[in-house]
Amino acid sequence: MAERRKGELKEKILQVLKTEGPLAPEEIAVKINYDKINIVKALLTRMVKQGIVEKTPEGKYRIKA
Repeated sequence: MAERRKGELKEKILQVLKTEGPLAPEEIAVKINYDKINIVKALLTRMVKQGIVEKTPEGKYRIKA
């Protein structure tokens, strides 16, 4: 996946988390109309390490406060 494409996907993920609140990776993938769940999960993991989002005890992701 090209870096530009990853950046676009990351922005879509952030936008849906801002408007929808905590979501599971599968829910995020559906809302952004992206069928490659493993890539969504990998980006979320990277975003957690970068301190952009956090994982809830329920396994959902939200923007880090």
